[in-house]
Amino acid sequence: MPTNSKFTRQQLYEIDAAITEFEVMEAERRKIEANQLRRLASAMEAAVGSAKLTQAARDLAFRSLRMELASTLHEGEHAAERLLQLAYDAHRSFPLALRTLESGTISLNHLRVIAAEGAPLTIGDGALERERRERYEARVLEVAREESPSRLRPIARRLAASEAQASLEENHERAVAKRSIRLVEADDGMADLIAHLPAVEAQAIYDRVARLAKKVSKTAAAGAATGVGTGPMTATGPESASGAAGGSAFRSIDAVRADVFRDLLLGDVDGGGDALGSRRASSGIDGRVQVIIPGRLLTEDHAGAAGATGTSDGTAELVGYGPIPASVAKRIAGEARAWELVTVDEGGKLLSVDRYRPTAAMRRHLAARDLHCRAPGCRVPAHRCEIDHTVAAEDGGPTSIANLSHLCKGHHMLKHHTDWRVRQEEGGVMIWTSPTGRQHRDRPESRVKFRHAE
Repeated sequence: MPTNSKFTRQQLYEIDAAITEFEVMEAERRKIEANQLRRLASAMEAAVGSAKLTQAARDLAFRSLRMELASTLHEGEHAAERLLQLAYDAHRSFPLALRTLESGTISLNHLRVIAAEGAPLTIGDGALERERRERYEARVLEVAREESPSRLRPIARRLAASEAQASLEENHERAVAKRSIRLVEADDGMADLIAHLPAVEAQAIYDRVARLAKKVSKTAAAGAATGVGTGPMTATGPESASGAAGGSAFRSIDAVRADVFRDLLLGDVDGGGDALGSRRASSGIDGRVQVIIPGRLLTEDHAGAAGATGTSDGTAELVGYGPIPASVAKRIAGEARAWELVTVDEGGKLLSVDRYRPTAAMRRHLAARDLHCRAPGCRVPAHRCEIDHTVAAEDGGPTSIANLSHLCKGHHMLKHHTDWRVRQEEGGVMIWTSPTGRQHRDRPESRVKFRHAE
């Protein structure tokens, strides 16, 4: 990989012209997509909207329409059904979001997130239900105009939870009852093993697997550099080379993660444990999750109230996912080896950070502020990122909160080895300028969170 990638003036001219033309076409496409959804909503109304239809007749009419659309698009019926449902929900429940798509301000994927996370609010059509939907729609669109769909999802989920009547605890209990694991056969002797688990546990599992894989890769790389260990790199060492699919001496990090996952279940990462391994295996690496818990939630009286109402000021959040039940948050707080106390003002501005078993104060402060990589649209959690000087230290940049932010490895490299430029404004707002001169503003998600929790 080259150590630097700067565009020439001619390259910049051609890239800028192409992106500008693409922007015009994208705006037209979004307008067309909004009108397509309106046409599909009209088709849905014509097919199943009559109050005279029995449920059986309505189901049959919908299936007929679904097949008609799938045949027209040469798509599967499941894809056609998702499109029809999106059209119906957007037209009936989120018309402002549909108009915003038509204006080109948000994308179809933004609308999908808004409709999917707002689904609990689409039940009922009384004055109270409509008011909740409108409030959710207005608040979520304010975020959608500035954030990517992936960043929007946990925020939309939190906003919907704050408006929904149903208790987050009740919803979680129903969802936990549906936890499962399934095997899906694939080609070439492969298969997908899919586990449907509580989000906290799933994130902890993934984090532990990822960090074990990183440790394995570093060990293998060090061995290769010193000439120690000539066998194929595997999670359990050269002796287990035959267990690695394909038997290749080189594996991508995804392949290493897959092998670590396999070995955790079928053996032991260090080669000496029981069949399933202990909860805290001898590797010394645990799964990490980042959870934000409002202080009032940890008092018994407030915890009960928050669990019953699901209001945003009393809802805990799994960073990168969204709201989690109070019972889960309290369990995590009780089992955590270390935790941080973060104080904010009403607008979400960080006032102070403290913790038990303290480490570097700046790192704690930045982790509480940033939550994840600060490149536009990136959601790599802060604990998997590197801390970057916005203005490099060698250029006189101070080591201060106002000049530091979290960047994942990929975006850190991009910042330093291409013509992307970054400046940091008050409150940790990052302004990214592309090589063609386009600016992208990224606000700390912690500020977005409190701004929309009113």
